[in-house]
Amino acid sequence: MSEAASADFVPARWRRVLVALVGVKAVYTAVVAVMVALGTDYDTRRAAQVFANWFPAGWPPEPRGRWERHFATWDAEHYLYLSAAGYSAGARSIAFYPLWPLVIRAGAVLNGLSPVAAGLTLANLCSLAGWLLFHRVAARRWGESLADAALALLVAFPGALFFQFIYSEALFFLLVMGLWWALEQRRHGLAWLAAALAPLTRGVGVFAVLPLAWHVARVHAGGAGLRRLVAKWGLGPKTSPSGEPKAEIRNPKSEVPAAGTAPATAPGRTGLPAWTLPLAPLAGWGAYLGLMAYWTGDPWAGVAAQRFWGVHEVAHLWDLPKFVEGFFEVSAWHAYQGSLLDRLGFLLLLYTLPVQWRLGRDLLAWTLMLGVLPAMSGTFTSFVRFEACAFPLFLGLAGFFTALRWKGPEWGFLLVCLGLHGLLLWRFLNYHWAG
Repeated sequence: MSEAASADFVPARWRRVLVALVGVKAVYTAVVAVMVALGTDYDTRRAAQVFANWFPAGWPPEPRGRWERHFATWDAEHYLYLSAAGYSAGARSIAFYPLWPLVIRAGAVLNGLSPVAAGLTLANLCSLAGWLLFHRVAARRWGESLADAALALLVAFPGALFFQFIYSEALFFLLVMGLWWALEQRRHGLAWLAAALAPLTRGVGVFAVLPLAWHVARVHAGGAGLRRLVAKWGLGPKTSPSGEPKAEIRNPKSEVPAAGTAPATAPGRTGLPAWTLPLAPLAGWGAYLGLMAYWTGDPWAGVAAQRFWGVHEVAHLWDLPKFVEGFFEVSAWHAYQGSLLDRLGFLLLLYTLPVQWRLGRDLLAWTLMLGVLPAMSGTFTSFVRFEACAFPLFLGLAGFFTALRWKGPEWGFLLVCLGLHGLLLWRFLNYHWAG
C-alpha cells in the first residue's frame, strides 16, 4: 500500500459501502418489478422454441408463472434444469458447470424456496458479497476514491445485469474476489479453496493458474537465482508485488512485503506452501472431470456437450487468425454472434491495459484469465457478460477517470453504461438476447 493509498483507506468504511450496495439492490429490484409488471413484449414463441430444442419433454414439471418466466430465460433455465434433474449422459445442459446448480438445489432445499426464488436470492447475495470484497481490496491497495469509482463502474456496466439473475457470474465473481482477497492477505488456505472451486463454476476458472503463478513468482520467489532474474528484468527491487514504486511503501502496517521477500510469518499466513497455489485450479478441474465421470460415465461429457452451442472451443485459444477475423465479423449491434457491443467491450478492455500496468502488473494476469481468454475461446460471443467479471477493467477505468480534473467524462460514461444496462435488462426479462 502506498503512502497516498494508506491515507485514503478507512477500514471501518465497509459498513457504509454495504448499506449503499443494499440500496442499489433495492432500487434494482424495484426497476425489475416495474419492467415485468408493465412489459408486454415477452417472446413466447422464442421461449417455446428453446424448450422444444434444448430440454426433454415434460420440463418444466409445471408451466412457469407470469412472473417466474421472466427470470428463467436463456442460461438460467439450464441451471434450473440441472439443479432439479442433475447430470446425465446425453443431456445438452451438461455443458454448464455443476457448482452453481448444486448451490441452487441446496438453497431451495434448506430454505424451502422454489428453485427460481432460491436462485435469485443466492445470486444477489453472492454478487453483494463479491462487490463488497472488490471495493475493500481495491481501497486497501489504491485508496477509497479509486475504489468508489471502480465499484460504480462495475455495477453500472451493461454485463453486470447478470449478477442479479440465475447465472453463474455472481458465484464466479465472488470466488474470484475471494481468491484475490486471500492472495492480498496471504491466506493461502482460503486462496486454495477459492481457486479449486472456480473451475467447478466456470471453465475459465482453470486459468486461475496464471495470476497464481504470477503471485508465487513475484511475492514468494524462493531462491536467490529467481530473485536475481526478477531484478534483471526490472521487476524486483524497483517495485512492490502490486507494481507500485518500492519507495512508496512506507506504511508499517501494510501486509504487502517488498518485492523479493517472503517473511517466515507473513500476516495472515496459514502455513500452506505458496508454491502449491497453482495446483489448486488443476485440482478443481480434476474434481470436475471426476464428477462428470461419476454422473455420466464420461469425464469429458460436459466438454463434448459444448458442441451443441457451436461457439466455445479450446482450440480457438491458439487460432489467432480466426480470432482476428472474428473481430471484424459484425452483423448486429448486439446478438448471439457478430455483436458490435461485445467487440466494443473488448476494445475498452484493451484501452485500459496501460493504466492496469501502472496500477499493478499483477492485474494483467487477471485480465488475461478473465477477459482475453473468454473472448478468444468463444470469438466474442457473450463477451459483454463475461467481461463483467474482468475486475481489472473497472480498476483501469477508475484509474483513468480519477486522474482527470473534470468529472464530465466519467459521468458521461456512467450514463451510457446505465442506458445500455437498462436496455439489455429489458431484453433479458422478455426473452430477447442480452448476453
